[in-house]
Amino acid sequence: MSVVTSILHTSPLPANEGTGFTPISLSISFQGSIAQSALLNFGTIPLQVTIQLPRELGGQVVPVIRHISWTEFVSNVELQSVPQFMIPFLPLPPSFNPLCEASWSVLAREVESWLVNTIRDVRAPEWAWGCNAFWMAFIAANPDFPRGSWPNWNPKISLEGKFIESWTADNLTMPADSPLSQHILDEIRRSIWDDFQLSFPFPLPPYL
Repeated sequence: MSVVTSILHTSPLPANEGTGFTPISLSISFQGSIAQSALLNFGTIPLQVTIQLPRELGGQVVPVIRHISWTEFVSNVELQSVPQFMIPFLPLPPSFNPLCEASWSVLAREVESWLVNTIRDVRAPEWAWGCNAFWMAFIAANPDFPRGSWPNWNPKISLEGKFIESWTADNLTMPADSPLSQHILDEIRRSIWDDFQLSFPFPLPPYL
């Protein structure tokens, strides 16, 4: 059995209810190779990842591990041919806060402008990818959608795409007068931020 141990460090992150911790983006690669015959008993290779927090924090903070294989990551990227310099709203500014409505509102407007004024062609692969990015930013800024009130967007951007279709289907049945607590808002934006990062063909720096 091969066991590799590494100590990582995170830092406190002010939150609405106390103090949280900055997430860590982790990449695992493998060096060396083994004989093909050694893999006959394996479909996939099980790996065990353990996160151990200081004893003083036990019971107060629970680490959540989200993972995706490299093959799945590449297959999920809808636009691998767009280099970073062609996307004017990236890199995101240092002031971007994934838990802040204003940050997402600004980003949604920037993505919308890029789509409508630069890409223009709804048949282009950039359009489909950009629409998905727009709807993530728009919903993070307006988590009540399609209930309540929200700003208008360019009608050229349709309610189509994996993210927005799933969002509207899941939220149409919610009562219109159901308020969202700050805790729920934070969880929604954290989840969207996770999806947002996975939609890019290059890594984004951690903002959370």
